[in-house]
Amino acid sequence: MAAAHILRKLASQTAVYGVSAILSKFLNYLLTPYLTRILTEQVYGQVNLLYGIIPFANVVLTMGLATGYFRYAAKCQTLGEKRRLFTTTWGTVALMATLFGVIMALCNGELAEVMRLDPVCIAAMTALIVVDNVAAIPLAALREEGKAVYYTVVNVTGVGVNVAACVWFYSRVPGAVESPLWVVAANLIASTVSLLLLLPHSLRLLSTAFSTRLLRSIFTYSIPLMMAGIMGVAGDFIDRQLIYFMLPVEIADAELGVYTAVAKIAALLMIFRQIYTLGAEPFFLQGFSKEDFRTANAEATKYFTIAGIAIFLVLSLFAREFAYIVGSDFRSGMGILPLLLLANLLAGILVNLSFWYKAADKTRVAIYITGSGVAITLVLNLLLIPSMGYHGAAVARVVSMLAMVAASYFLCRKYFPVPFDLRRIGFYFLFGGAIFALSYATALLPGWGRVTLDFLLLLIYLLVAFRLEFGGRKIGTLWKKSR
Repeated sequence: MAAAHILRKLASQTAVYGVSAILSKFLNYLLTPYLTRILTEQVYGQVNLLYGIIPFANVVLTMGLATGYFRYAAKCQTLGEKRRLFTTTWGTVALMATLFGVIMALCNGELAEVMRLDPVCIAAMTALIVVDNVAAIPLAALREEGKAVYYTVVNVTGVGVNVAACVWFYSRVPGAVESPLWVVAANLIASTVSLLLLLPHSLRLLSTAFSTRLLRSIFTYSIPLMMAGIMGVAGDFIDRQLIYFMLPVEIADAELGVYTAVAKIAALLMIFRQIYTLGAEPFFLQGFSKEDFRTANAEATKYFTIAGIAIFLVLSLFAREFAYIVGSDFRSGMGILPLLLLANLLAGILVNLSFWYKAADKTRVAIYITGSGVAITLVLNLLLIPSMGYHGAAVARVVSMLAMVAASYFLCRKYFPVPFDLRRIGFYFLFGGAIFALSYATALLPGWGRVTLDFLLLLIYLLVAFRLEFGGRKIGTLWKKSR
């Protein structure tokens, strides 16, 4: 299969899910400027403390079975086999989520005391985790079957309800701005609506054919991914917990609030990564020949890097303008934006470097890679946060991501060689870094002079990348040749 054809298929699949992701992320992103203008740094910090726990719990409770579902669905020969796979994975995740809810209800008060939060906040967070995990396999099934319109309706409806409910609570409930509860409550309502929308399709796939033998087989593939996911999420969110618990109580909430508000701006690059992953994960796990996979993975990594650096430059060159996304009290942390952007860019490259061991059924490798990243994150945060505050957390995140990218690349080269174009990728990093360095000179200029020169610098990067990759050929010609 021609590499160009494979990449065109990947681009089409990513674009389909991108529409859904962009719509939902944009709606959800509207909450950032809203919440950072009505909540104090302390309350906003508590919101993000809770949202640092949720991804960790989700990874544990799904047990890597969503990715396992993609892998094993490609092996199903009949509808009956697909229904057995769905019933087995969904039933297992739903049961684990229910047990988690019961356990959390029993120790709700103690956890609330440790986290210095209202027990009602912990209860709402628990309910949200349960609902999200019950919906995890049905969402994976929609992606695997290519039901992009259905997926988009569920996603966008849920986010729309979330935004509307959050605004309603904080504008109508007396004293709401003094608590993080209503952010979680709005999310819980939205997730419940999304789950209800998923039920018709899920019930059509459901059967009585639960298979413990199939479950054992999937676990063999998925458990290493779960272990890696736990460590990966810990690496992503442990800095929030450490900022909250290591800094003096009187400033911890506010420091965490500023850090996470700036991270929301940097998350614009992460959204690009998430959009790409939505299309790329089921695509790369559908069973290409080794040669086709290697060629496509190498090319996709290069083009992802080009686009990721472009987004990095947009957000960093025009950081003053993007700062208005958050309230004025949170803008003191904008100095760490380039570091968080770089970390998110490296995380996206790491996604591309994870497909080789998933496709080769060497998922144990993920544990070694993410384990090293978590260890580095933990050590650096413990060393840097007491003296540098959230600046230390940003540095630790970059170093950790860089180490995981390097580890995954060298393991890939040893066990499943992929012909990554390191020379071209290295050039784009150096060229993008040079443009970023030049932006410090333009920062001295006033108003439109700075914006104009930064725009020209960005345009130069894009033109050079286009020239190098396509040699000035027309896009239409390239598209036709790839078909």
